[in-house]
Amino acid sequence: MNIQQLTSVFLFYNTGNNHEAEVRNGGKTRDSIYFDKQLPDPVCEGSLLNIGRRKGKNMLAFCNAADTRERNNLTLRISFDEGVSWPLSYPIDQNPENKKSAYTAYSDLVWMKNREIGILYEKDNYSQIVFKIIRWNQK
Repeated sequence: MNIQQLTSVFLFYNTGNNHEAEVRNGGKTRDSIYFDKQLPDPVCEGSLLNIGRRKGKNMLAFCNAADTRERNNLTLRISFDEGVSWPLSYPIDQNPENKKSAYTAYSDLVWMKNREIGILYEKDNYSQIVFKIIRWNQK
């Protein structure tokens, strides 16, 4: 589970199914739980990272295996509006043969420096751990 504090709520991402929950009042009340259809997922842990603020909103980076059936198509997405929309999308890795396997699986994100995000992830049916640095552009 990933947790990010946004402008007025905490956003909880259960990235195994991409369910989001908004919690207010210091955790006393939970306003809503919903599935984000913008973030396809085969039930595989992803990663959520706050990467700064723009126009009074938190910018978020989200990385997961963006496939509804297989652990494949690792993708980094960027939101400028606290996860309401994800206008930037960067393919990180995918199975070149489209074989049925866990080609890209669990991932984690780290802020590197000026618009660079490090991505650590499992690859090729869990046989490799890979680290890549992605430079993202503001729109």
